[in-house]
Amino acid sequence: MWWLLPAIAVAAAWFFAILLGFVPPPNTKVLIKIRNAQLHVARGQLRVQPREFITDILQQAKIPNGFVAITHYNRVAFSRNIPNDIRQRLRNVLLNTP
Repeated sequence: MWWLLPAIAVAAAWFFAILLGFVPPPNTKVLIKIRNAQLHVARGQLRVQPREFITDILQQAKIPNGFVAITHYNRVAFSRNIPNDIRQRLRNVLLNTP
């Protein structure tokens, strides 16, 4: 039973890291990583047109690092260094592009 407390602590830490935007959710179908202001699709596929729009948005906002994750339920999760107004623009591009 002594192992239960550290296991709960690790699970809680992992949950809060996801909730606060330090790491992407584990159930993502599309994972977009931004490193040194360069876009890289780490998981899933992203069409050319949304990729260009996202690249333009991130370059205009001067965001050097972070991630954008789309889950199976079309929920979008962002890293904590992406501002809210940029998040909404990215959400519009990702969820409204065919």
